[in-house]
Amino acid sequence: MITLKKYGRTWHINGTEQLLSPWAENVEDIPGTLIKKNKNRQVRLVSAADGNHYYVKREKKFHFPFSLSKAEKEYQAFALLERKGIPCVECSAWSATAKDSILVTKALPGTFCSILEYWYKQPEADQEFLQKLCLFLANTVKAGITHPDFHAGNLMTDGEKIVLLDPVGISETVPTDSPASGMLIPLVIAFGDIPLKIIAGILHRAGSYVTEDEALSILYQVEKQQHDLIRKEWEKRRKQILSGTSKFATEVESGKFIRNSAWFAPMLNYQEDDLETEEFPAAEAEEIWADSFRSQLQKTPCKKIPVIYKRNGAKSTVSFLTDKKYSFFYGFR
Repeated sequence: MITLKKYGRTWHINGTEQLLSPWAENVEDIPGTLIKKNKNRQVRLVSAADGNHYYVKREKKFHFPFSLSKAEKEYQAFALLERKGIPCVECSAWSATAKDSILVTKALPGTFCSILEYWYKQPEADQEFLQKLCLFLANTVKAGITHPDFHAGNLMTDGEKIVLLDPVGISETVPTDSPASGMLIPLVIAFGDIPLKIIAGILHRAGSYVTEDEALSILYQVEKQQHDLIRKEWEKRRKQILSGTSKFATEVESGKFIRNSAWFAPMLNYQEDDLETEEFPAAEAEEIWADSFRSQLQKTPCKKIPVIYKRNGAKSTVSFLTDKKYSFFYGFR
């Protein structure tokens, strides 16, 4: 990694300074596609003079000169994974001042997407792929790495290779065979349609547990914890879903909501005969709509899956799927 001063900042670069041009000339107004944004942080996808694409995360956060900036901490996390041989995205550069920090990671090829997205976009994805995920998990904990935010959206794949997207919070621990229960959450959530007994067998074959029964017992505990969390937070989630501010549903026009797919993208385009629309009293329609999301989150059966909900005063309409083949894309089978 080289260190140089450019555009009024000190940069630490894994590569050549061409990756800074032209986007880094003015970090207050970085050109590129906005990916995420909140009050203090934004992430943009930029093109650089070296011909590559990068994700640039800039965070406005004060830190003392004698302390590590957030960007340097994240760089060190990436470096730790690299030393341990755990596949992750490439940290290409970082920079920090007393007022902000910038982390630059190299964009993966277009064939990579989140595991959750890959799973639901590839209906033929099967237990062979789940075995790869369990092996990735086993190799991570055997290398002495634990991750507090190990979830499907933080893991990328092209169907063969799996890489970690964001290592924030990882720590080095004593190598072990069995992962912390929190790291099993994506197996219970993203692959909840596969019986836990089968997942337990895959974990056992990956070397994470001595017996299938031991693995199954842990998976049941994780599932219960997730269901308890959903019950505890349900009223909050319900309000978000009904307001169209959650990742599960989107208000596309005043009073009209669509169900997002299981990877939280807007729903597919349907032909007219793919949906069946019914009218209900407003309160009943609201409950039908909300309860279907609880079924989705808790992996329980939903007899009729609503994908469009429209408020019409005292009466509301709900459009249900008529063909079960689409239910897969909403986390139902």
